Amino acid sequence: MTEQLYLYGVYSIHVRPIALAGAHWDAEYEIRHRDKAVQSWTTVGGDDGFPKEDDAMEAAHLQAVADIEHGAGVPKPKAFP
Repeated sequence: MTEQLYLYGVYSIHVRPIALAGAHWDAEYEIRHRDKAVQSWTTVGGDDGFPKEDDAMEAAHLQAVADIEHGAGVPKPKAFP
C-alpha cells in the first residue's frame, strides 16, 4: 500500500506503512497544515507491530486524529471545527 492522505479540518494527515520482519507492520504519520509539517513523522506499532497492513494504517490515522483533538504539539487555527 502506498502513502494515504486523510483530511481533518484544516489539516492533512499523511500515513504510510512500514514493513517489519515476520509479516508484521508498523505505520507512521505526519500532520501538515498548508503543506508544512506541524508534527513530524511519528511511528505507531511498537516492537511487535500489527499483523495486517490495514490495521497499522488505521491505528496511525486514529492516533493522528487524537493528536489533533488533544493538541499534542499541533497548533489549532482560530477557525477549527
